[in-house]
Amino acid sequence: MESVALYSFQATESDELAFNKGDTLKILNMEDDQNWYKAELRGAEGFIPKNYIRIKPHPWYSGRISRQLAEEILMKRNHLGAFLIRESESSPGEFSVSVK
Repeated sequence: MESVALYSFQATESDELAFNKGDTLKILNMEDDQNWYKAELRGAEGFIPKNYIRIKPHPWYSGRISRQLAEEILMKRNHLGAFLIRESESSPGEFSVSVK
């Protein structure tokens, strides 16, 4: 998963990762601490404060859209096997896969 730095961060501990506003960081782990994520930037790894970044949405996730809208979106894509994942209309809390 990728994220974009909203602010610059200067590491103060050896296990932290410094970055500049606008950098794209690869998130490696979001589960160990509720306030810090483990990330990678240009081959270096370390912890970053989660409130300094914005997670980039996956291009294949469309959220809450209808099946009809999903079909319309996929028809505009020019390759077989195109897909998207959306929130299920019939089973709240579940997901549906739409494939071209």
